[in-house]
Amino acid sequence: MTSKKAPSLRGPEIDPNAPVKSLAEALSSKTIFARGLVWLIGDTPLITHAWSEKAKKEMLAKQLGATKPGREKRKPEEDFVDSLYEIGTDPRTGKLAYGFPSMGIKNAILSVAHKDKGIPRTSVMQAFWIDAPIVRTRPALSSAVCDMPLARIFAGEPEMREDMVKIGAGLKKTANLAYRGQFRTWAMRLSVRYNPTILSPENLVFLIGDAGMSCGLGEWRNERHGVFGKFHVATLAEEQEWRAFASGKGPLPEHEQPAFSELDDLDEVA
Repeated sequence: MTSKKAPSLRGPEIDPNAPVKSLAEALSSKTIFARGLVWLIGDTPLITHAWSEKAKKEMLAKQLGATKPGREKRKPEEDFVDSLYEIGTDPRTGKLAYGFPSMGIKNAILSVAHKDKGIPRTSVMQAFWIDAPIVRTRPALSSAVCDMPLARIFAGEPEMREDMVKIGAGLKKTANLAYRGQFRTWAMRLSVRYNPTILSPENLVFLIGDAGMSCGLGEWRNERHGVFGKFHVATLAEEQEWRAFASGKGPLPEHEQPAFSELDDLDEVA
């Protein structure tokens, strides 16, 4: 009985003298991404809720099996500060500047994209990008890093708000008070890139505007059965006002919130 010949492990022969060709030369044409700027103008207050360093450390300690210390006293002011996404100091004013995760903005836009609208979600995800500075946030492990792209929030000073929340799951839910940051009058300037062969600028603006109503941003947004974080795409006049404020050449633009009128509502019903 003859034994089978073991397969050769040698690869293909390579001529060391063969010329090396750049594969970039094989590209007949490169995808040209269009760039754009768009201002999001808040219609209702924006509530932020960043993970605090304390909460991250407690989570890490639990996963490592560390002994759980006694419950610390509640510090509402600390909870408020920790809920904000700091991006550094504004050199124009010397005050802290704050941001919002750009991925949260993109997810809001993706949530309203659908093939039935002629704008499939997968196409938007692949053809749309938000340029935002990468900011180093607070990690739980001191030797680790936690970088996050944050879009700048242009607003006045954040307010501390108090909300009743439920913590836990099922029958074990307990009532608690949450203290988080709120921006009453706010706007964001987005620098975007998109593939115009897949996503037209008209469709992109439509999606952004639809996301502001249907989804919203932050805590208690419309997507989460709330009314906060609603926004719209700025008009040219609004864009000029916010540009002036961002450059320190104008006041904070004030936009009146629509008031509810029981009389008008009854007239419509009648």
